[in-house]
Formats: sequence, C-alpha cells, structure tokens
Amino acid sequence: MWAYVAYIALGLTAGFLSALFGIGGGVILVPALILVLAVPAKAATATSLAYIIPIAIYGCARQWSMGLDIRWLYALLAVPLGLVGTEIGSRTKQHLSDARLQILFGLLLVGLGIYLALRGRAEMNAQRSSAAPSPTAQTSAPTPGAPAS
Repeated sequence: MWAYVAYIALGLTAGFLSALFGIGGGVILVPALILVLAVPAKAATATSLAYIIPIAIYGCARQWSMGLDIRWLYALLAVPLGLVGTEIGSRTKQHLSDARLQILFGLLLVGLGIYLALRGRAEMNAQRSSAAPSPTAQTSAPTPGAPAS
C-alpha cells in the first residue's frame, strides 16, 4: 500500500516541478526512486527516461496552448545531438557501477545547484541596483525670503 502512495506522490511532485522548472525526471524522480523505493541507480535513470516522455509532451503542449514562449528552433536543433548524447551516455552507463553513478549524479546536481543559485543571486542584485532610485544632484535654489549666503 505504501508503495502506491509513494508512486502517487512522486508522480505529482515530478509533474509539478517539471512544469514549473522544466525538470522532473532526472532531478526529482531518480533520487526518489533510489532513496525512497530502493531502485538501483541504473534502473532509476532508465525509468526516469520512460516517465519523462509523456510528461514532457503534455507539459510542452499545455504551456504552448497557454501562449508561453517555446523556442522551437532551439529544441529542434538540439534533438539530433541529444540523440547522439543519449547513445554515448547509455554505453558509458554500462561501464559504471550503481554506486559510481550515484556519486557522479550527486556531484552534477550539487554543481548545477550552486551555479544556478549564484547566478540567480547575481541577477537579483542587478535588478535591485537598477531599480534603486539614482541619487540626483539637488540644486539649491534660494527659497523666497531666505537670506542669501
């Protein structure tokens, strides 16, 4: 019974985060499958790919129908190289243990997390500095009836 609850929670969470951030399969599902459901790392990454196909298609169609900007040219140009990368990654994974795959995946997530957090912080600081009122030189016009200095 608890496994079904976990599957439902994982599906909802991964779908929500996939639509919100463009993530879900790898970033949410793989760690959850490994940590919560004790799925071996290689099986978790393969399962994540099977999960993300319908979620990505639906999410893309839904966001496009809402008028959100999808850069179709970028996506179409990336697909052929993504397929080549998939082949290379699949062959490479055959030579890695589950433990080594978990370590590499964790390092990737930590590195990307730090990079994105620092970049977001820099953008927030840039927005604050551009939104702050710029100091203007005040001209001291004499007030009527005030003595001249």
